[in-house]
Amino acid sequence: LELINNFCGKMSLSIKDVLADPEKLRKVTKAAFETVDTDKSGYLERDELEVVMANVARDIGVEKPTKEEVDEMISELDENSDGRISMAEFQVLIEQVLTVMAQAEEGI
Repeated sequence: LELINNFCGKMSLSIKDVLADPEKLRKVTKAAFETVDTDKSGYLERDELEVVMANVARDIGVEKPTKEEVDEMISELDENSDGRISMAEFQVLIEQVLTVMAQAEEGI
């Protein structure tokens, strides 16, 4: 979440701006993806996604995800069932996170 906030801040964008503009959303997704794709494979493997989920959980004050929760997230995002998350698949997660952040900004 901090990464997304920092990126939006550097570009003087609100979260709503990013959600409303596919190109801005792609840029935010790419920046976040490249940061968490630590082995630079072009995909997020299970261990990399687990780190992302643990960081988000910490940022929002909930418990670290279980192995089962990480596996469930992979199942939800992994459209082609190759066991890893592409940047396009990761964008689905980024959109979900940004939507929650936008709602929180509005006090919903």
